[in-house]
Amino acid sequence: MQVILYHNKSGQAAFTGDLKQKEVHRAITLHPVKQPQSMYRLHKYVKSLKIQDGKQKSILLHRDIAASMTELGYRVSRLDVAELVKNLPLFPNHRGSDGYLGDTNILGMPTNINRYTPHSLSDLLEWELISKTSYSHRDLNPRKRIGSSLKEGLSDVVREVMELINSFSKQRGRVIDFKEILYGYWRMDPIYGVDLILDLLLVYRKYRGHKMTVQVRRHAYIQQTFTGVFVKEVNTYVFPTASEKPRTTEPLPAPQKIVHQIFSKLSENLQPILSTTNSSRKIYVNFILPLSGRYDIFKRFLKMYEYVCLREDEPTRLHVILFTDENVPEDFYKSVKLIENLREQYQHNEIQIIYSNETFTRGKALQLGVNSLPDDDELMLFIDVDMVFDQKSLERIRRNTIKNKMVYFPIVYSLYNPSLLNKSYIGSDYMTFGADIVDEKNGFWRQFGFGIVSLYKSDYLNLGGFNLMISGWGYEDVTFYDNAIKSGLIIIRTVDPSLIHVFHSVNCDTGLDIEQKSMCMGTQASTLGSVHQLQCLFLKYKHLFR
Repeated sequence: MQVILYHNKSGQAAFTGDLKQKEVHRAITLHPVKQPQSMYRLHKYVKSLKIQDGKQKSILLHRDIAASMTELGYRVSRLDVAELVKNLPLFPNHRGSDGYLGDTNILGMPTNINRYTPHSLSDLLEWELISKTSYSHRDLNPRKRIGSSLKEGLSDVVREVMELINSFSKQRGRVIDFKEILYGYWRMDPIYGVDLILDLLLVYRKYRGHKMTVQVRRHAYIQQTFTGVFVKEVNTYVFPTASEKPRTTEPLPAPQKIVHQIFSKLSENLQPILSTTNSSRKIYVNFILPLSGRYDIFKRFLKMYEYVCLREDEPTRLHVILFTDENVPEDFYKSVKLIENLREQYQHNEIQIIYSNETFTRGKALQLGVNSLPDDDELMLFIDVDMVFDQKSLERIRRNTIKNKMVYFPIVYSLYNPSLLNKSYIGSDYMTFGADIVDEKNGFWRQFGFGIVSLYKSDYLNLGGFNLMISGWGYEDVTFYDNAIKSGLIIIRTVDPSLIHVFHSVNCDTGLDIEQKSMCMGTQASTLGSVHQLQCLFLKYKHLFR
C-alpha cells in the first residue's frame, strides 16, 4: 500500500522536482500536492505518459499491419496505396490530412539491429561507446563527459526496461532492481530512431520458495523508434514596444501575461548589451601585450596594429611590457626602435613601453600592464604577440565587456603547424589571414585556451588578479578563469572568427611541474596538425613507426 498510495515526505517541495521516478510511475495516488501549479504539472506529466503509451500501441499495430500485408504479397513501401478489396483502401486518409495514421514504411519496420542498410561507406552509422564517460569519433577530443540529454535518455530507457522486466514479478515471485550501466553502445538514425546495446548490472531478488539475492549481468538490445515530425501553428501575441500602446484594452490571458513579464524583464536586462549607441563605440581598448624577444613576430603585430587601429583612428592604447632577453639581446633594442618609430609617426596615439629586467612570466607581465593604468574604469585586453585581429574583434570586445557585469573570454582560432601544409607565417602580412583560412585543414577552435580576455581593471582587481607565484609556461590563465567562473560576473565565451592565433613552436621546459608540463605537451600535440593530416602523414611514413 505504501507503494501504490505513495506519500512523499518532502512537504511543500513534494513533486516539484524530477517526475521521472519509479515511485511516481508505480503509484495510483500521489500525496501531498500543496500547490495548484504542481497539480497541473503532474496532470500534464501523466497525460504525456498516456500519449507515449498510445504511440507505442500505434507502432505495434503498424508492425502487425506490415507483417500481415507482407504475407499477402504486398510490399511495405506501397502500403499507402494498398487496397484490402477494390475501392476499399487500407489507409483512406493520406499524408497531411487530420486522420493520417502514419507511414507504415517507417513505423512498421520490425525491431532488428540491421533495419537500416547503408549503401556506401559514408552512410554507415557508427556506434559510440558509453562508459563512465562517452567516447565519440565526432569530436577532436574523443573522450568527453556524458551530456545531460544522453544521460536523461539513458535514464528513461532504463526505467522503461525495468518496468517491462518487472511487469510480471508478482506472478513469478521475484523482483529485479537496476544497479548500474557497466558500459553500452548507441547510435542514431535520423529516420528510424535510436539503437542501444547496454550491459546492465542488476540485482535479482527471489522472495517465493527458495529465497535468494544475487547480482546478475544482462545485455539489453533496445530500439527507440521515431514517430515522425509534426508542425503545429499557434497564434502568438505581438508584444508592443515601449513607444507603442497595446492594441487592445482586453486583459491578457494568464500564460501570455507571464510571458510578457518575462519578455519585459529580459529586455530591461539585455538593454546594456544590445545597445548600439555611438557612446559604446568610443570606449578605449587598452592592449596589454607581454613581449620577450621574438622581434619578427612583434614586427608583424605592430604592422597589423597600425593598419587596424592607428590608420583607422580606433580609440585604442598599446601598452608593451618589454622584457630583456639574454638569449637574443638584439631583439630587445630592435623592438624598442620599432616602437619609437611608430610613436613619431602617430604622435597623437598613446603607445607605452614598460621595461622589466625580471625573468619573463606572463602573469607578472600582465600585472605590470594593469598597474600602469591610472583609472579603474579602463577596458583592458590581454593579448599575445601571436594574435591577429581586426576592427570586428574590437567591436565584439566592446559589446561583450561590461563593467561589474560581464567578462569576455573569446574562443580564438588557432592555426596548425604550417610545415605540414608547406606554408610559412613568418613575415606574412596579417591581411592574408582572412575568413577563408578558418577551416578544419588550417586550424582549430582553441576551446580550452583562456589567455585572451577583455575586462575592466576594477573587475580584474575584484577577482584578485593573476597568481603571481606561478612561474614557467601557462596555467595562470586557467586559475584566473576559474576565479571568474566562481564570481558573480557573467562569463561570455564564444568563437571569434577574426581572432586568429598564428602558429609558433612550443618548447616544454623539463623543470615544469606535472600539471603545467601536461598542459604544455597537450598544446604542443593539439597544434601539430589536423587528424586527417596526421593520418596521411602516418600512412606515408608508417614504416618509421613502431
